[in-house]
Amino acid sequence: MLLRAIGTTLGKGLKQLSNTRVKYGSVMDFSVLGPVRAFLDGRPVPLGVRKQRFVLAVLLLEANKHVPADRLIELAWPEGEAPNTARAVIHTQISRLRATFAGSEDVALVREGSGYALHVDPLRVDVFRFRDLCTRARAETGERRIELLEAALALWEGPALSSVATEDVRLRVAAPLEEARLGALEDRFEAYLGLGRETEIIHELAEAAAEHPLRQQLVAKVMLALHRLGRTPEALAAYQRLHRHLDEELGIEPAPSVRRLQVRILRDDPSLMPFSGPRQLPPDVDHYIGRHDHLDTLAGLFDPAGRAPAVVAITGKPGLGKTALAVRAAHRLAARFPDGQLFVDLHGAGPRPRDPAEVLARFLRDLGVAGADLPVSLEERIGLFRDRTATRRVLVVLDNAAGEEQLRPLVPGSPACGVLITSRRRLTGLDLRGLIDLDGLAEADALALLTELDPRVPAGDESAREIVRLCGGLPLALRIVGAKLRSRPHRTVAGLAARLADERDRLDELVGGDREVRAGFLLSYTGLEPAQQRAFRLLAAMPDTGFAAWAASAALGEDFRTTERLLEGLVDVNLLECGRGEFTPTRYHFHDLIRLYAKEKLAAAEHAAAWSRLTDAYLYLGKRADARLEFGGLHQFTPPPLMLDAPRLVAEVERNAPAWLADEYPSIIHAVELSAAAGEDATTCRLSATVAAFLELRAQWSDLKRVAELSHAAATAMDSPYWTAYALFALGLAARETRDFATAERSFRSGLAILPSVGDPLLEVVTLLSVGVSHRLLGRWDEAAASFAGCLSRLDSLAAPRWRAYTLREYGVVHRYRGEWAKAKEFLTEAITAHRALGDVRWEAASGRELGIVHQDEGNHAAALEQLTASREALRSVGDHRREGATLRCLGWVALEAGELPEALAYARQAKETLGQTLDAHGLACAEVLLGDIHLAMGDPAAGRAHLDRGVAYLAGSGDPRWRGKSRLSLGRHLAAAGDPAGARAAWEKAWEDLSRIGAHEAATVRALLDR
Repeated sequence: MLLRAIGTTLGKGLKQLSNTRVKYGSVMDFSVLGPVRAFLDGRPVPLGVRKQRFVLAVLLLEANKHVPADRLIELAWPEGEAPNTARAVIHTQISRLRATFAGSEDVALVREGSGYALHVDPLRVDVFRFRDLCTRARAETGERRIELLEAALALWEGPALSSVATEDVRLRVAAPLEEARLGALEDRFEAYLGLGRETEIIHELAEAAAEHPLRQQLVAKVMLALHRLGRTPEALAAYQRLHRHLDEELGIEPAPSVRRLQVRILRDDPSLMPFSGPRQLPPDVDHYIGRHDHLDTLAGLFDPAGRAPAVVAITGKPGLGKTALAVRAAHRLAARFPDGQLFVDLHGAGPRPRDPAEVLARFLRDLGVAGADLPVSLEERIGLFRDRTATRRVLVVLDNAAGEEQLRPLVPGSPACGVLITSRRRLTGLDLRGLIDLDGLAEADALALLTELDPRVPAGDESAREIVRLCGGLPLALRIVGAKLRSRPHRTVAGLAARLADERDRLDELVGGDREVRAGFLLSYTGLEPAQQRAFRLLAAMPDTGFAAWAASAALGEDFRTTERLLEGLVDVNLLECGRGEFTPTRYHFHDLIRLYAKEKLAAAEHAAAWSRLTDAYLYLGKRADARLEFGGLHQFTPPPLMLDAPRLVAEVERNAPAWLADEYPSIIHAVELSAAAGEDATTCRLSATVAAFLELRAQWSDLKRVAELSHAAATAMDSPYWTAYALFALGLAARETRDFATAERSFRSGLAILPSVGDPLLEVVTLLSVGVSHRLLGRWDEAAASFAGCLSRLDSLAAPRWRAYTLREYGVVHRYRGEWAKAKEFLTEAITAHRALGDVRWEAASGRELGIVHQDEGNHAAALEQLTASREALRSVGDHRREGATLRCLGWVALEAGELPEALAYARQAKETLGQTLDAHGLACAEVLLGDIHLAMGDPAAGRAHLDRGVAYLAGSGDPRWRGKSRLSLGRHLAAAGDPAGARAAWEKAWEDLSRIGAHEAATVRALLDR
């Protein structure tokens, strides 16, 4: 009868929803909260006699658990009344139930040992849905809690297990369910009282208390509701009735909590009245896109379970939408904090952050404290604020906080309260349950925001993508752009993107009405100390590729420790961001728009001084690092002294030069470009030289070409033969490795023509060596051999053992190409010995790879495999992916020649994967040719042809006649296997033309095929 009074519209709706299934087959649902029933696809199913329905009810209550047969017998025949045939009767009922379930695909009644188990999705049984809803309700507050509890109670259609057993048996089995129902009913009443909605439930509440006169918490709720409704005499009479019932039936007094409630009612305690707390949240943001993960994280962080209030912070740079995220999250969380939501802008980014005492005075007034009763001191206000929130669930939103000192007094003491903070500072000194460090919107979300703000923005439009990039994903900037496009129909997306692309005007474009990106940055800047403001300005002179603390120290002209403190201070207020480097654990960078603002604040004289100090440091450290590289140490110039107070920096750079250059080469390249643009020719040439060897080491050919071109222009402008020759050497190297042999030869020849007048014999040797490598790759092996012989002759008078070792290796490769195995082994063995003496693992292994190929060409498979395996391991140990991939390709070829096809395929696939991590397109094409050969040998020419065609297509235009010929040799084999002898012969004729012209030993193989 009580359940009829519950407003069940929502509950019935949820129940209907729970009975709605996507039908992949017939499904069955069960109810035990009332009559025991079953439904197949929503239609009632006959369940037989009462005892059979009772057995089903017990199995449903223990769904997916083992229920002993003795337990079923004991419940079905209480007090020892079971006949001798009881077990057979139970078995018969189980069999009939199985037949009933035969039409369902998701219910199984199985025998388990001496009992049975009913396997079913628990949420198809109403009792489990009831428990699930009650569990979810305990984690919610306010209206949401009421909704869930009413949905749970609406599942009840009468006494549980009605009409399936005698009343005493039913009560025995269903007693826990009835207790759970009453508990849910009490929780529902509590939720209504928590919202001050006594009028809606008073009659139902009184009826429930009358039905259960000894349930003290029900009576207490009746007393509170009556008192709030102005019916205090009735409230006290309810207490007297409870006292009398307990005394007469149990001989006890009411519980202490109920007695205290009676005293508070007698005293007319004002705290008993419903609290109408402040509702101060700003309106939610319109056109809000993205941040779903952050909103979900915030919802989880404000879980009410805990011993301390949930204190959560959202931090980040200006313009990211911290306040918008906090407001949206607060609106979602409001139901969990029914006693009020306080909101205040703490003005933390401005020059005058709000005084915590002033904020507490406002909060206390909002919580009902009269102005005359406000304490004077901060400590007293903190105490009163925590007292007033001690028994309430209040959310405090503290927007734009200045720092920990301002925040600590504003945190309530009750674990039922929550605090949501936004700040530009990272708040590392505050005890937080969670911290969300906000970043710019992802591109997809940023584009969606633009489209929502102005539907004219086409989805996926390239100009829109450019706007997103130029705005750095800042929601504020994107909103200003979107509003401009919407309010000014004559503006186009492409036109606005073009205007934003000009750095000088970008911040001027990001102004709309009273919203301006620059204004947010200004607040942060004015809040800095003078030393921090200077650092902020000067760091705008840094390359926008990121920088280490030592580089900042150089630009600022400060000692290292002072610089680190300044940098961390700017990070704390989110004006700088952090990343990681290979050499330096922490690297710093600006957000693009913040960097533009810093540039606006930077005076020309400050920029010039900072830039001069920085480039001096790059020149000094770059020259030291370059000297430690394999192909480094060629350039001749005296760098300026290092004016840095950075202990151990030089030693660390020299000890790990490749890692230092891996971090710094983008900044050095940027510095080269800026120096060239400023007409600083000498600096341009010197900076280019410090990074050239590293770019060669990492196969960064486009970058090498760029700095070499700038260096060549600068050297020409200042009429410097030396720097012209050096730039021509670098240009030739970049051209050669990208198979632009004509440019390479022209650059090398021009450099060699200048070098005799320069007086740098080592650079002359290295350039001649590079010319020889070009000849080798072009198949001009006589000219290559002459170049290498000339290098060795000149090196006899130079103390340059490393360059001698390189030359020996190259000379050995030429002999290998010609099939001159003995001479190849002689030169390669000497190269290996020389590199080993130098401790050069990489080039010892690279030379060993060439020797391994010679062994295989001589037919010594075991020696080849041993040598190549050792070389591969060494190259992997030093991280040389390019040469490791080439060695893996050789191992695949050796395995193919030996008929070990699975091993060959594994090596070739590894080679392709490894080379795919590099910029070596030529090596990748050679691996594709090998894969084609292996698949052909394995009897899968179709798969092999796909690989081969990719390799042949690249090598046809590579300018390398040897590999072009080898790829055509493989192509002929595929065509022959495919039954195209004419095509095969044409391919082999082209291969013969390439290979015989240069004298490659593979030409003999082609000739044999043509002569068959």
